[in-house]
Amino acid sequence: MTHFFILGILASILASNVFAEDQAAIKKARWYQVNVTFFQQKTDRSLDESFNYDKIELTMANVIRLYKDDNTFTLANSGINAPLSLHHENANALAFTMQNIDNDWADTINKLDPVSQTILFNAQWVQPVYDQQHSMPIYIESSKQVLNQPQLKGLFNLHVSRYLHSSIDLQFIPENAESLNKTLSLKQSRRMRSKEVHYIDHPSLGVLIRILPIQHPLDKQAEELKLKLESIKEPVAEPIDTPIIPT
Repeated sequence: MTHFFILGILASILASNVFAEDQAAIKKARWYQVNVTFFQQKTDRSLDESFNYDKIELTMANVIRLYKDDNTFTLANSGINAPLSLHHENANALAFTMQNIDNDWADTINKLDPVSQTILFNAQWVQPVYDQQHSMPIYIESSKQVLNQPQLKGLFNLHVSRYLHSSIDLQFIPENAESLNKTLSLKQSRRMRSKEVHYIDHPSLGVLIRILPIQHPLDKQAEELKLKLESIKEPVAEPIDTPIIPT
């Protein structure tokens, strides 16, 4: 009997250690608010802009589509092989759900020329960022179509090693394209600095990216729960003096 009791204690300690390690691993993920704007650029036809474009095959397996309105991202409806920790981290169901554009970002993109720099895609969302092995590419698609296809589509990805990195794989159909054989491709990777606006230039496309660090949702949830518990604490009743009745 004592033998089973000791085994039970050891199993409990082991389970606690595994849980603590899992929680520590979850905490390692950094969360960011992401702002991305893709816009068309009208090239200067007086320049000789002869480029060789290698067609990019977009790998659509295990990609994430941003959700909007009342729909929220879950691993169940994404169909992707995401890190298990995202089950825990996305406790508030905020990840990969499109948000209203912040005023300061709206001010930034309002500086674009609406004639020569037409916006094709503009979005804001929050997400955890993992290492390259566990990073999750996000599918980007413009509402505008050319030749019955999205004029812009591609993958946007963030991962972290020592630094934060972004990568984009894009396909763009020029407005004057006579066939899909005229589709242009852009593939680029860049090391990022958070809180800065990054500009990726291309003769036909421009990309503005900003990454802002935000509080981990588990930390935020714990703080909110703590505040809620403190607000409902009942005041300690003061002792009432019992009058002494003379006998």
